[in-house]
Amino acid sequence: MIESKSKGAGLSVWLLRADVASTRALLWIAGAARNSEPTPEVHLYLYDRYWRLAEHHERVGHKRRAATLRRKAETHYRQSGHDGPPYAAAMSLPLPSPRVLTQAVASDSKGNDDDAA
Repeated sequence: MIESKSKGAGLSVWLLRADVASTRALLWIAGAARNSEPTPEVHLYLYDRYWRLAEHHERVGHKRRAATLRRKAETHYRQSGHDGPPYAAAMSLPLPSPRVLTQAVASDSKGNDDDAA
């Protein structure tokens, strides 16, 4: 099962619906000028929005609507060309420099260091 990485972001249902509607409208306007497929980023954006809407409908008990929205989300996810979350990369830090030991004790020229100013 595909899960949204941005669960619980706190967007309202109306904002999610407005995002989907405005994105679909922009795609329709752009598609009228030229017949093209949306970019993978647009598909990921729509996947995220449809998935969040499905989660909302699942919470309020609309199982059939949630299933429909999940199918739309999964379709957009497949069309995005991604096969999962980004893979972890091995990262390294530079080696620390060797410690420098310093004796920071003052003494007079005779070697007496018991004279505290």
